[in-house]
Parts: sequence; C-alpha cells; structure tokens
Amino acid sequence: MIEIIEVNTKKQQKLFVDFPIKLYRDCNYFVPTLKIAEYNIFKESKQNTDVASVFYLAKLNGQIVGRIGGIIHSIYNEKTDQKRVRFTRFDCINNFQVANALISAVENWAIRRGMQCSHGPMGFNDLEKVGVQSNNFEQMGNLVALYNFPYYKKLLEKCGYLVETKFTEYRIATPKNFKYVFELDNYKVVKTKNVYKLLNKYKTKVFDLINECYAPLYGAIPITPKLKEVLVEQYSFLINHNFIALIVDENNSVVGFGLAIPGLAFEMNLNKGKLINFDSFKLLKAFRKPNYAELMFLCVSPSCDKPKVAQLIKSKLIYGMNKCNIPFVESNPILDDGILKTKYMQDLNTVKRKEREVYYKIFKNN
Repeated sequence: MIEIIEVNTKKQQKLFVDFPIKLYRDCNYFVPTLKIAEYNIFKESKQNTDVASVFYLAKLNGQIVGRIGGIIHSIYNEKTDQKRVRFTRFDCINNFQVANALISAVENWAIRRGMQCSHGPMGFNDLEKVGVQSNNFEQMGNLVALYNFPYYKKLLEKCGYLVETKFTEYRIATPKNFKYVFELDNYKVVKTKNVYKLLNKYKTKVFDLINECYAPLYGAIPITPKLKEVLVEQYSFLINHNFIALIVDENNSVVGFGLAIPGLAFEMNLNKGKLINFDSFKLLKAFRKPNYAELMFLCVSPSCDKPKVAQLIKSKLIYGMNKCNIPFVESNPILDDGILKTKYMQDLNTVKRKEREVYYKIFKNN
C-alpha cells in the first residue's frame, strides 16, 4: 500500500531533499540542486504571503519511493487571470501507482483551494529548474536545469497530463576570431574585477531588468526584493568576473545583462549537492579552471537599441570565455521565442542538446 505523507518535520524535510540523491545515486548524468538552497523551499510560503505551498513524500513497503511539491502563486494567477497550481520537485521510482498518488495529492490540495488547473514541473520563481527532460538522457545534466529518467514523461502522460510548452537547451561554441567591442554610441560595458562591488552597486537595477525582460515569458513571476537579497547571498560565490556582462546607458541605467557560471556539473554529481565534502577540492579546481560554462541570463531592455546592446553582451562574455580558455557554453532552458533565437544572436554557433516539456492538466468539472 502506498502511503502519502505531508512534509512537516525536519526529518521529513531531510528525506524530501535527499530523495533525488538516493534515486539517482547510480546515474552519472544527474546534477543535484545545492542542498543549502533546496532547504529554503520550506520557508518560502512562510516568508511570502503571495505563496501557498505543500510537500509530500510517498512511502511503499517502508521505503521512500517518491516526492512532490505544490505551489499556488497568487501573483501569477492574478497576472494570467487563471487558477493554477504548479507541481514541483516531482521525483519517483518507475511506478504509475506511486506517480499517480503523488500527483493526486497535489491536485486534491489545490482543488480544495479553488484551483482549476495544474502545470509543471516548475518552481517558485523564474530562476528555478523547469520542465521534464524528453531526450538525450545520456548527456551530462546542468546545474541550472533538471535531469530526469526517461520514464517521467510516460508517467505524467498516463496521469492525464498534456504538453503545454517546450524549452530547448543549446551548446554555444566560443568564437575564436570575434571582433570585440565594449562601447557603442551611448552604451558601454561596466568593467570590474570585483564581483561583490558590482553586485552591490547594480543588483537592484539588474533584477529590475530581469523582471522586465522575463515578464512576457511563460510562467514568469517577478523576483521580489527579499528574494533578490537571498539570491545574491546564496549564489554570488559562483560568479566569475570574466563571465558577467553588464551594459549601461548614458544615464547609468542597466539596459543589458549577461551571466554565465563555471561548469560544475560533474563535480556536483560527485558532491551530491554539498559544497563541502571529500571531493570539495575537485569542485574548487573546477570553479577556478572550468572546462566549460553555463549560461544563466541573457537580458536586453526592450527600450534600448537591442542589436547594439546585444553586441556588447556578446563581446564581453566571449572575451571572458576566450580569456579562460572556455571552448563552449551550455545554455539554460530557452523558449523558442527567447533572446537566443533573435536575429542579433543568430551569428553564434549553437547546437541543440536537450529538449524539455512543461505539462498541464485541467481538473474535471472545470
């Protein structure tokens, strides 16, 4: 018999966070989320009155065999004029009964709160991992994207879910003979070697730009002031000054932003989501001398001269990649109408690596 347990205690939280590590322990392609960040999900609904959330574990024959979360984000529902719940952190063994029990737990929780539709997997905000990977399962995962076993897609579809939108991940080759330019008309690259000073000076403007650029995209939720501080505190250590491009205009307004982080997928797989353990020296080495990078952000203000600002972002990032001998960059999941697919980015040599899908289901009687 399958038992569904709501996560309430510290012990249950640990079981929830640790379950993917256990499920993928023999998988060389899985890249875990940083545990230090993952534990914060249990605080989100307590700290944000616009969010309601719930988390469940599935138990079979005395063993934890699955997990799932549900998120109701009132800001998103008001923005889209819909009543939706997001399912998040869906992981389980290859067993339909387990998957259906987990999905049903979130659906029933949402229906009691007046929701009419479920979609996911998605997170609390636009910076979390999204979508079910649907191909190329024997390629290394990314720190910024979900990896899952092939059977996830079949389980969700058997639970009555349909594909609502698709994302694609790309490998972008670093051009070797690129004509660098760091100033064009009224736009220029902000130069710095001190990431912390740069972030402290411009973080509010950068996040405002991200919110502006992401607003029209599927599932977008504004990054709140409190979350801005949390993100800077948690992830600033990952930022290398060579991999950041910040573009300002004559008024010192941020009009463009690009950010990549050192590629740490293999080392995070070894570390099982921890920053410090017996393999930490490998993680530190990879951070200092990465073999590749992962693209996190690429934002251009809609109110600026987009081709010029995009050219400056490319110049700064490509200059940094070549300086650090980075042969390629792995992108985060990108919608087909995302900035990477616009005409002023098409001169880059990109190759599709993975595709992922976001699913939805309209509840009966709605």
